[in-house]
Amino acid sequence: MNDKFFIHQITVYHTTDDENFTRKIFDKVYFRHNKKTNKIDKGLQEGSIGSITIPTTEKINISTDDFLVEGIVNDEFDLSKLQEKYQVFKVVSVDDNRKGKLQHYKIGVKE
Repeated sequence: MNDKFFIHQITVYHTTDDENFTRKIFDKVYFRHNKKTNKIDKGLQEGSIGSITIPTTEKINISTDDFLVEGIVNDEFDLSKLQEKYQVFKVVSVDDNRKGKLQHYKIGVKE
């Protein structure tokens, strides 16, 4: 994969089996997100969706119960406090594409 695209960093808050969160930082990922506005019956709803590509041959622990923030964040997990300071995304899909020459994970997120 071309390294010039993998310039982003993310912090993932992974949910453990005992419902605690561990923090893991991923360096050199590709993060693309778009701001969306949807018209609903109660007015307008704003939010962001995005996708993250993590080039790796190793198994990583990310699930749809996890949250992430763009950049390196050292804060402990407290969703409301994180949302006050950062744009927090919820993981909605995890695709393990570690086959062939372009091994990577593709993570789908929404705000």
